[in-house]
Amino acid sequence: MTAKQKDTYDIVLANGRVIDPETYLDGQMHVGITGDRIAAVSETPLEGKEVIDASGLIVSPGFIDLHSHGANIPSNRLAAFDGVTTSLELEYGSLPISKFYDYCAKEGRPLNYGASVAWGAARVLAWHPDLAVSADTSCYDLWFFATSMKYGDWVHNVANKEQVGQILAQVEAGLKEGGLGIGITHGYAPGAGTKELTALCQLAAEYDVPTYTHVQNFSVLDPTSSIDSYVKLIGLAATTGAHMHICHINSTSSRDIDKAVVLVQKAIDQGLPITLGAYTWGVAESAIGAAEWNPKDVQDRLGVDWSDFKLVRTGHDFSTKEELEKAIADNPGDLVAVHYLHDETDSHDRSLLDLSVLFPGGVIETDSVPYTTPEGAFLTSKEWPLPEGSASHPRGAGTYTRFLRKWVRERGVISFMEAIRKSSLRPAQILEKSTPMMKKKGRIQVGMDADIIVFDPETVADRATFENSTQTAAGMKHVLVNGTLLIRDEQLDTEAFPGRPVRRPVIS
Repeated sequence: MTAKQKDTYDIVLANGRVIDPETYLDGQMHVGITGDRIAAVSETPLEGKEVIDASGLIVSPGFIDLHSHGANIPSNRLAAFDGVTTSLELEYGSLPISKFYDYCAKEGRPLNYGASVAWGAARVLAWHPDLAVSADTSCYDLWFFATSMKYGDWVHNVANKEQVGQILAQVEAGLKEGGLGIGITHGYAPGAGTKELTALCQLAAEYDVPTYTHVQNFSVLDPTSSIDSYVKLIGLAATTGAHMHICHINSTSSRDIDKAVVLVQKAIDQGLPITLGAYTWGVAESAIGAAEWNPKDVQDRLGVDWSDFKLVRTGHDFSTKEELEKAIADNPGDLVAVHYLHDETDSHDRSLLDLSVLFPGGVIETDSVPYTTPEGAFLTSKEWPLPEGSASHPRGAGTYTRFLRKWVRERGVISFMEAIRKSSLRPAQILEKSTPMMKKKGRIQVGMDADIIVFDPETVADRATFENSTQTAAGMKHVLVNGTLLIRDEQLDTEAFPGRPVRRPVIS
């Protein structure tokens, strides 16, 4: 933990409260950075070409978001103020994988980036191969997902033997191209059969990669409840050996979070390869035409009112079933926010959200969605600040800072050490077996990647709202990605694109 005093580092973070969630180091230290790596962690002062005084601030690993659909420059920049240094599109994923990585590298990214293989996209193409013309846009995957909502066949139909073969072939090709696992958005294709899902998980086990699953059903009603879906997911883990990562267990469990976590914890206790993530909001968001928002029975399935639905691009709150039906018919790709828990005002709802956010061994993730223009198109502009009228769920700008503000500082139900662990080290550990480069992330240790955040524990806070969803979070003083200062003194360097690919080795 010491360094030779003659060494001069490129950057020194001096006198900060350094927290390393792997070794449980927590004390006033000096961190020396050379190039893109941490070169020293010392109790004694270090010499640097640039010395940044971190007195009174926490120095920790940058946060690793396993579930971000904001794989573009505007979303990356807002995420950086939330403490994110690695932003991964794993729940939906991308297809083809090589095109995703090529485009990100060509355009440049503020944050480290990567993607799983999109089973959902492969499923669409099994019914509509003519849609395989990909666009050169940083939001291609979400555009493809949103536009495919108008087709019901891939959503509701069981794939035949030939189609299953086509789907598996495309997914395997993506794994060979370095995809970080398989994104299984079963909730958006609830008609997919058990044989198809079993084959998919067997493929994941063969390649020893995780799956990132949005479970089949979003409902509190049997026989197609979320609990039914978790039982099936646990069964898939047990019978195929695949590592099943449950995405946003908070939202897909709705008001049955208390029942869901008991099942999942029991499965983990029995040694099954299951992990999970949650975001710090009781408000979901997705394409309005998704099967889970079907107005026919959504009130009963989720225990919500029509007023709990908000059209993101306009801020319109719905009041009737007919309004929602018309919005779906007009543009099924529009984003809608759904307030399924009222945790700010209801103590029971708050306790439900706590069960997911504080789940032992669980991780924090954002489920962030790209920002849209007032016309509803995905925002791809490099303009900063984001153009007026840009909109999305505020979780894209304030999930981790919300966690630090509400759960750590205000309520005191979790320590900074454990909160940082859930946001950095644990996500790295979920990936590092299949993606060895992740062993260098999520830690403040000599030789680790210099993905580092420096924040004020007294002021760190989310500020984004549905009315102003582009408001940056507060208190993130400095953010370094691969040793480059992306944010300095809470000011973004708009010329900095230090993000690098997170990718498994390509198999030729």
